[in-house]
Amino acid sequence: MVDRLSTSLAQQQGINTILLQQTALNQTQQQISLGKRILSPSDDPAGAVQLLDLSESLSRLDQFQDNLDYARNRLSLSEGTLQGVTESLQRVRELAVQGFNDSSTAEDKKSIAVEMFQRVDELVALANTRDANGDYLYAGFKAQTEPFSGSAATGSFSYSGDQGVRYLKIGENRSITDGNAGAEVFFDLKDKNGNAESMFATLYGLAADLNTAKPALEETLLTFGGVPADGDTLTVNGIIYEFDTAGNGVTGTNVDIDSTGTVNDAVTKLRTAINNTGGIGVTAGGATNQLLLTSTTEGNNTLSFTDGTAGDITVTRPISIPLYDQLDQLDTALGRILDVRAQLGARLNVLDSQDEINQDLELSIQTTKSQIEDLDMAEAISRFNLQIVALQAAQQAFVKVQNLSLFNLL
Repeated sequence: MVDRLSTSLAQQQGINTILLQQTALNQTQQQISLGKRILSPSDDPAGAVQLLDLSESLSRLDQFQDNLDYARNRLSLSEGTLQGVTESLQRVRELAVQGFNDSSTAEDKKSIAVEMFQRVDELVALANTRDANGDYLYAGFKAQTEPFSGSAATGSFSYSGDQGVRYLKIGENRSITDGNAGAEVFFDLKDKNGNAESMFATLYGLAADLNTAKPALEETLLTFGGVPADGDTLTVNGIIYEFDTAGNGVTGTNVDIDSTGTVNDAVTKLRTAINNTGGIGVTAGGATNQLLLTSTTEGNNTLSFTDGTAGDITVTRPISIPLYDQLDQLDTALGRILDVRAQLGARLNVLDSQDEINQDLELSIQTTKSQIEDLDMAEAISRFNLQIVALQAAQQAFVKVQNLSLFNLL
């Protein structure tokens, strides 16, 4: 039995064949122009799923790299800032040693103090450094709040940031902090007694001492308001000086001070007695009714006194902090900065290492992605030429079929 094809069906089949060949040719042409084998999920469902996973991995990797670059910029800026802080602290230490030298006059010390006060303001400015986004480096989570306030003019300093430290993910299983909280860097520096002191206060104290020509050694100034009563005492570095108005002489190990005259006479004799007492590490000076006690030994707690009078003595100036303790505190500040810089250097090394890992991982993902989606150009071009021939054949066949009609014989 012979199947009969209507003219319209023959026409439609010819058109469908041409359209199919055109679709295949267009698909191949797009693949060649883009260099991609998979243009839609239907081209290779399994491969398309793999490509989605790989693209997601690349997207995450891009975010890790953005975090890494951000952290590197912040840490590099912090390192540069702390380099400036280190240089400023080292300069202050040089000035302190120079200023407290015995050869420096009171005017010399005031001149040196001027620069030291300026260094205090410089440090506050460095501590308030911002990054490229306008965030403060040392404010913790309060990135838009100026962390440090105070100046050499006020001598008062405070911290308005918090202790927060941001962690940035720079790899699938690795995070890193982008800085240090300001209190850790510039505040909370423990002195020899365990008390917290800010770096700014340390520098300000040094400058203030130089400005007032304080000595490098411990010193105190006592003022006598009247002649101590008979039997009253003043103990200096363990030696008891007893005031004697009755002429009883030395009692036990005490040093007798004749206080039968005026208060100025009694203080003058007390000065002489202290200076004549060997081995106690103290010299006595002052004028009229004042007694200036100065240690002759470097360090802290080298000077002590106990008032055994009934309120005749007023401490006009308490025992000063010696230069050597201030230098120790300054060295503590320098040590803190060097510790933080070491942390920054370690983090920058971690970033460099992770950067190489991320780049290697990106190359591996891109290679795998390329193997899945990239087109075999030689095969595609051969297929493209074959499809062109097929399309031309379909078109020519359609023209021939169009002529297969009885109407052409009439």
